[in-house]
Amino acid sequence: MYSESKLTKRQSEIFHFLCEFMENEKMSPTYREIADHFGFKSTKAAADHILALEKKGFISRHGRRSRGIERILPLAQKPSNTISVPIMGDIPAGIPEHKTQHQNRMITIDASMIKGPIHHRFFALKVKGDSTDRPGIHDGDWVIADADVVPCENEIVVALIDGENTLKTLAKKSAKFI
Repeated sequence: MYSESKLTKRQSEIFHFLCEFMENEKMSPTYREIADHFGFKSTKAAADHILALEKKGFISRHGRRSRGIERILPLAQKPSNTISVPIMGDIPAGIPEHKTQHQNRMITIDASMIKGPIHHRFFALKVKGDSTDRPGIHDGDWVIADADVVPCENEIVVALIDGENTLKTLAKKSAKFI
Protein backbone atom coordinates (compact mmCIF):
# COMPACT_ATOMS: atom_id res chain seq x y z
CA MET A 1 0.00 0.00 0.00
CA TYR A 2 2.73 2.46 0.93
CA SER A 3 5.57 1.49 -1.36
CA GLU A 4 8.13 3.80 -2.83
CA SER A 5 6.95 2.86 -6.32
CA LYS A 6 3.84 4.98 -5.62
CA LEU A 7 5.99 8.13 -5.37
CA THR A 8 6.96 10.32 -8.27
CA LYS A 9 10.69 10.67 -8.91
CA ARG A 10 10.74 14.09 -7.21
CA GLN A 11 8.68 12.87 -4.22
CA SER A 12 11.10 9.98 -3.77
CA GLU A 13 14.05 12.42 -3.87
CA ILE A 14 12.37 14.69 -1.32
CA PHE A 15 11.48 11.76 0.95
CA HIS A 16 15.09 10.54 0.92
CA PHE A 17 16.29 14.09 1.57
CA LEU A 18 13.93 14.28 4.58
CA CYS A 19 15.22 10.97 5.95
CA GLU A 20 18.85 11.99 5.53
CA PHE A 21 18.27 15.48 6.95
CA MET A 22 16.45 14.11 10.00
CA GLU A 23 19.15 11.50 10.57
CA ASN A 24 21.95 14.08 10.42
CA GLU A 25 20.30 17.08 12.07
CA LYS A 26 17.98 15.26 14.53
CA MET A 27 15.12 17.53 13.39
CA SER A 28 13.05 17.99 10.27
CA PRO A 29 13.88 20.59 7.62
CA THR A 30 11.75 23.67 7.06
CA TYR A 31 9.95 24.23 3.76
CA ARG A 32 12.57 26.91 3.01
CA GLU A 33 15.41 24.39 3.51
CA ILE A 34 13.65 21.89 1.24
CA ALA A 35 13.03 24.57 -1.41
CA ASP A 36 16.66 25.73 -1.25
CA HIS A 37 18.02 22.19 -1.50
CA PHE A 38 15.94 21.39 -4.60
CA GLY A 39 16.16 24.84 -6.20
CA PHE A 40 12.45 25.60 -5.92
CA LYS A 41 11.64 29.29 -6.38
CA SER A 42 9.10 29.27 -3.55
CA THR A 43 8.30 27.33 -0.42
CA LYS A 44 4.87 26.52 -1.90
CA ALA A 45 6.45 23.90 -4.18
CA ALA A 46 8.10 22.27 -1.16
CA ALA A 47 4.83 22.42 0.79
CA ASP A 48 2.94 20.77 -2.10
CA HIS A 49 5.42 17.88 -2.21
CA ILE A 50 5.26 17.46 1.57
CA LEU A 51 1.44 17.37 1.40
CA ALA A 52 1.64 14.66 -1.29
CA LEU A 53 4.03 12.61 0.86
CA GLU A 54 1.63 12.95 3.79
CA LYS A 55 -1.37 11.87 1.72
CA LYS A 56 0.59 8.80 0.56
CA GLY A 57 1.38 7.87 4.16
CA PHE A 58 5.15 8.45 4.24
CA ILE A 59 5.17 11.38 6.67
CA SER A 60 2.90 13.28 9.01
CA ARG A 61 2.84 17.00 9.71
CA HIS A 62 2.19 18.64 13.06
CA GLY A 63 0.16 21.79 12.73
CA ARG A 64 1.88 24.92 11.59
CA ARG A 65 5.17 24.23 13.35
CA SER A 66 8.24 25.23 11.39
CA ARG A 67 9.88 21.83 11.83
CA GLY A 68 6.70 19.81 12.16
CA ILE A 69 7.41 17.04 9.64
CA GLU A 70 7.73 13.50 11.02
CA ARG A 71 8.66 10.29 9.20
CA ILE A 72 6.20 7.46 9.63
CA LEU A 73 8.94 4.85 9.16
CA PRO A 74 12.03 4.94 6.95
CA LEU A 75 11.33 2.89 3.84
CA ALA A 76 14.49 0.84 4.13
CA GLN A 77 13.40 -0.45 7.55
CA LYS A 78 9.77 -1.16 6.71
CA PRO A 79 8.94 -4.85 6.33
CA SER A 80 7.25 -5.62 3.00
CA ASN A 81 4.43 -7.57 4.66
CA THR A 82 3.04 -4.60 6.59
CA ILE A 83 0.83 -1.67 5.69
CA SER A 84 0.35 1.69 7.38
CA VAL A 85 -3.19 2.72 8.26
CA PRO A 86 -4.22 6.23 9.38
CA ILE A 87 -5.62 6.46 12.90
CA MET A 88 -8.86 8.41 12.72
CA GLY A 89 -9.51 8.62 16.47
CA ASP A 90 -11.67 6.49 18.71
CA ILE A 91 -15.16 5.05 18.47
CA PRO A 92 -17.65 4.06 21.15
CA ALA A 93 -18.65 0.40 21.27
CA GLY A 94 -21.98 1.19 22.90
CA ILE A 95 -23.95 4.42 22.71
CA PRO A 96 -23.23 6.56 19.61
CA GLU A 97 -21.46 9.87 20.08
CA HIS A 98 -20.51 12.74 17.78
CA LYS A 99 -16.95 12.51 16.49
CA THR A 100 -14.82 14.67 14.29
CA GLN A 101 -12.23 13.11 12.05
CA HIS A 102 -8.60 13.61 13.14
CA GLN A 103 -5.95 11.96 11.04
CA ASN A 104 -2.59 12.72 12.59
CA ARG A 105 -0.97 9.34 13.27
CA MET A 106 -0.52 5.97 11.62
CA ILE A 107 -0.55 2.39 12.83
CA THR A 108 1.45 -0.32 11.06
CA ILE A 109 -0.22 -3.70 10.80
CA ASP A 110 0.61 -7.07 9.29
CA ALA A 111 -0.93 -7.24 5.80
CA SER A 112 -2.11 -10.80 6.47
CA MET A 113 -4.67 -9.38 8.93
CA ILE A 114 -6.49 -7.71 6.04
CA LYS A 115 -9.19 -9.59 4.17
CA GLY A 116 -9.25 -8.62 0.52
CA PRO A 117 -7.11 -6.15 -1.45
CA ILE A 118 -4.56 -4.17 0.58
CA HIS A 119 -4.85 -1.17 -1.77
CA HIS A 120 -8.26 -0.26 -0.29
CA ARG A 121 -8.77 2.82 1.90
CA PHE A 122 -8.37 1.51 5.45
CA PHE A 123 -8.54 3.49 8.67
CA ALA A 124 -8.02 2.61 12.32
CA LEU A 125 -10.18 3.47 15.32
CA LYS A 126 -9.53 2.75 18.99
CA VAL A 127 -12.53 1.22 20.74
CA LYS A 128 -13.93 3.07 23.77
CA GLY A 129 -15.99 0.97 26.14
CA ASP A 130 -17.22 -2.60 26.04
CA SER A 131 -20.21 -3.87 24.15
CA THR A 132 -22.39 -6.78 25.15
CA ASP A 133 -23.74 -7.47 21.66
CA ARG A 134 -20.29 -7.71 19.97
CA PRO A 135 -18.28 -10.33 21.85
CA GLY A 136 -14.53 -10.08 21.46
CA ILE A 137 -14.41 -6.29 21.02
CA HIS A 138 -13.21 -4.63 24.20
CA ASP A 139 -12.18 -1.22 25.48
CA GLY A 140 -8.76 -0.28 24.06
CA ASP A 141 -8.91 -2.67 21.07
CA TRP A 142 -8.09 -1.39 17.59
CA VAL A 143 -10.61 -1.72 14.77
CA ILE A 144 -9.38 -1.55 11.17
CA ALA A 145 -12.20 -0.49 8.83
CA ASP A 146 -12.26 -0.68 5.03
CA ALA A 147 -13.95 2.33 3.43
CA ASP A 148 -14.13 0.60 0.03
CA VAL A 149 -16.20 -2.45 1.04
CA VAL A 150 -19.99 -2.59 1.00
CA PRO A 151 -20.97 -4.26 4.29
CA CYS A 152 -23.25 -7.27 4.47
CA GLU A 153 -25.96 -8.04 6.99
CA ASN A 154 -24.67 -9.24 10.39
CA GLU A 155 -21.21 -7.70 9.87
CA ILE A 156 -19.77 -5.22 12.35
CA VAL A 157 -19.68 -1.75 10.81
CA VAL A 158 -18.60 1.77 11.70
CA ALA A 159 -22.07 3.30 11.70
CA LEU A 160 -23.19 6.91 11.49
CA ILE A 161 -26.52 7.15 13.31
CA ASP A 162 -28.19 10.56 13.46
CA GLY A 163 -24.80 12.24 13.01
CA GLU A 164 -23.08 10.16 15.71
CA ASN A 165 -20.55 7.33 15.25
CA THR A 166 -20.53 3.88 16.84
CA LEU A 167 -19.70 0.24 16.14
CA LYS A 168 -22.82 -1.73 15.30
CA THR A 169 -23.83 -5.05 13.83
CA LEU A 170 -25.60 -4.33 10.53
CA ALA A 171 -29.15 -5.68 10.70
CA LYS A 172 -32.03 -5.62 8.24
CA LYS A 173 -35.66 -5.23 9.22
CA SER A 174 -38.51 -4.87 6.71
CA ALA A 175 -36.05 -4.40 3.81
CA LYS A 176 -34.32 -1.53 5.66
CA PHE A 177 -30.96 -1.58 7.39
CA ILE A 178 -31.08 -0.68 11.07
